[in-house]
Amino acid sequence: MQEKILILDFGSQYTQLIARRVRELNVYCEIHPYNNIPVIDDSIKGVILSGSPSSVRQQDAPTPNLDDIMGKYPLLGVCYGAQYLVHANGGQVQPSNTREYGRANLATIENSPLLKGIPKGSQVWMSHGDTIVDLAEGMTLICSTDDVKFAGFSYEKYNAYGIQFHPEVYHSTDGMQIIRNFVINISDCDSSWTPDSFVDVTVNDLKSKIGDEKVVLGLSGGVDSSVAALLLHKAIGTNLYCIFVDNGLLRKNEFEDVLESYKTLGLNVRS
Repeated sequence: MQEKILILDFGSQYTQLIARRVRELNVYCEIHPYNNIPVIDDSIKGVILSGSPSSVRQQDAPTPNLDDIMGKYPLLGVCYGAQYLVHANGGQVQPSNTREYGRANLATIENSPLLKGIPKGSQVWMSHGDTIVDLAEGMTLICSTDDVKFAGFSYEKYNAYGIQFHPEVYHSTDGMQIIRNFVINISDCDSSWTPDSFVDVTVNDLKSKIGDEKVVLGLSGGVDSSVAALLLHKAIGTNLYCIFVDNGLLRKNEFEDVLESYKTLGLNVRS
């Protein structure tokens, strides 16, 4: 079973960047909407809650069901994710006097597995309108900036952490080390995943699920359907029947050019 980090997306512009950083550590991860959490099984090694343009204080704030996650898997809340953990467990999140956006430096750093190897003064990137003003019972402060007292915290009884800054962006100079600390050290991922291994796992999974059945796949000429076709072709060969649909949005002669390229890839394509 392919181990993975589960990323729950609350609509942040940086969610894909979190996934990229995790994969740069040779660890597989998946992004899922906060309100459509997949089946939680032993393949999951840790969970990351993304940021969000929303506020935890608004009536329709994104609210995930973490019953199958809290205390069972290592958990990291980033920005909104951190504020949600505080708000949902009895702490206080309030509007900032001014929007906290831009570079900041960690003025204090406590001993914490999440911040192992992070030097005092490390630059981080803030981007939030709310701020944590009081931690929930059982949470412990692990870092601050001059303007943000609760820049990071731990929630030891749940093996959970929260940070109000974004370690995934370039401007957080030691952000990759923080992600490494969570993914490799805290979540105990073995850092052995590569894109090639992903192809192998996917093809084998398709073989076991499809067996000798036949599959019809619609092709648009785009990357997504083309990659899906190649993976299916590796798995089931001539049992795949591709239909290339001329949707009228392709450029002049592009339909014929793409159709020819599909044939050179060995795909069984009809138009």
